[in-house]
Amino acid sequence: MKELAELTEKQKERRQAFLDWDLSGLPETIGTFHRKRIDRQEGRIYYAFGYEDEETGWEARVLFDEETMDYMVKFYLRMYTITEIELIHGDFDGFRRDVERLLPTAITREFLQRDRVSVLVKGRAFTQWDYAEVLPPSYDGYRLLISPDRPLLGLNGSYIIAEYENREKNTGILFFYNMYRDEYYGELRDRGIPGIVHEYDARTVEELEKKIRLHLKKNLDKLGTGPLER
Repeated sequence: MKELAELTEKQKERRQAFLDWDLSGLPETIGTFHRKRIDRQEGRIYYAFGYEDEETGWEARVLFDEETMDYMVKFYLRMYTITEIELIHGDFDGFRRDVERLLPTAITREFLQRDRVSVLVKGRAFTQWDYAEVLPPSYDGYRLLISPDRPLLGLNGSYIIAEYENREKNTGILFFYNMYRDEYYGELRDRGIPGIVHEYDARTVEELEKKIRLHLKKNLDKLGTGPLER
């Protein structure tokens, strides 16, 4: 993390513009998410402020990325990051207007109304899945933070339909359904490092359930104990 005294003149100017932003145009609270000032430069990215859900650790951060020279909003789910496409802007004033107009709705849609899935997946097998027996609420320090009845829309048409996370170890596993390819798959996270596994590749929820019964506890037990196998 870069000390504020070490910022370049351009970085200082950009930071001041964010600090001068009157946040009264944004609500202090959006559902379970509470607004907070971040004011931190990490490498090429300056984080200005955001909203955080303390229970899950999920955040929506307002930032500037020097690599692309864009102002943007990213959703950080600890195990997964999503860029909000509607809130990428090259102009600060335009970005500020769009954030005040669109960010509360984006947070509500992405995090708080997860039971409202796309018409493309309504009625698909995972939305009707009786998953309680195969996906317990917790297992050996892991919590089920995302479940099939409240999925979260990720990238490229993929819904995160389940996620186990051990927050202390920064490890977990995510299960996806891609609505364009009509298939299921899984990804591991070991101390923040992603790993693709094919043990959960499936065409139906019945096939996925069988593979979860076979592999889930074994994978969770192994996470954090050594190098992630690829």
